[in-house]
Amino acid sequence: MSFPQIRINGIRLGSRLNQVIQTSVNGEIPPVTPLYKRLAQDQTNIVSLGLRTDASGTSVFCCHDFKSDLPSDIKKEFSQPDSKEVLPLIVSNVCTVSVYPHNASLNTLGFLINLFGKHGISFQQMVSSHAMLSFIIDRSDQEKVLAFLEQEFDLPPTHTPFEQEFDHKNAEFVKKRYPETRATYVEEKIKTYGIKMDTGLAMFEVTFNPNQQNHLGICGNGLQHLAKSGKKFYFTAAMTQSRDVAHLYCLTEPLSCQDRQSFFPRAQAAKGIAVCPFVSVDLISFHGPHFGDRVGIFNTAMACLNAASIPVLLAGCTGASVFMVLPDFLGQKAIPALAEGFESP
Repeated sequence: MSFPQIRINGIRLGSRLNQVIQTSVNGEIPPVTPLYKRLAQDQTNIVSLGLRTDASGTSVFCCHDFKSDLPSDIKKEFSQPDSKEVLPLIVSNVCTVSVYPHNASLNTLGFLINLFGKHGISFQQMVSSHAMLSFIIDRSDQEKVLAFLEQEFDLPPTHTPFEQEFDHKNAEFVKKRYPETRATYVEEKIKTYGIKMDTGLAMFEVTFNPNQQNHLGICGNGLQHLAKSGKKFYFTAAMTQSRDVAHLYCLTEPLSCQDRQSFFPRAQAAKGIAVCPFVSVDLISFHGPHFGDRVGIFNTAMACLNAASIPVLLAGCTGASVFMVLPDFLGQKAIPALAEGFESP
């Protein structure tokens, strides 16, 4: 029995990016300055970001425009020799490929992860926005990924071009004509379209080998199975800090025992896949005008929450969206904390 293709509106290919990965250990002396803060201080725009904090420390990746050169001190610190186990800390040949809209569908998310496994292509990172699922891939895989996405998804004949290039002269004209679009902003508070809070969500984490096709298939099939029970995702991200270990995070409504028993034992039975216990969390999300073209937005959000002693378990930024996962019951405290740096309608 064949199933109808999933209908989407478009596929977007990003330009060449630099990816920088930072891992810090709790209690490290002297404390490590977060990568996103250093990039903000250098006025470097972050195109895509993922952050995860646990008992051992914090891991973060940042992708920025290849045309924006990194400060020499960051280059020196992160240009360490590669090994067979650890990813290079600076990767200069990655890009984004995004599918939209995802409609919060676990079926679409699972289908995409399954596709990467089916075609033997691994992705390095993944972050969802309010509308898109964005994957960070090696730029050499771009044509292959685009080919299977075109083939496997139902695209409307009027879909937009995959690559939306904006002529440099036109970009400069727009920035002069409309100052609010400039890459460096000067507002006392950063404008948003509103800050949304979802409470009482369940976050689960699956650890797998991104180079094992069957691992991607098992994860993808499991997510599609959860979709059959009517569940949706509120935020999802995948982070890869080593060549053979990736972490997939997904926030859903609390799952029933039946849902858990039907998928997770099957995933854990596969060698090299582990499912961590569920964590009850709150989710804060917001977006604003031209968030994708301006620097320091995530750094400001983290500064607001740090000042209020609110820990961030997981976060992701791509396009114009910012998502921040907080421990249960801290969402209400985060709203006034963010109001110190952000303005809502």
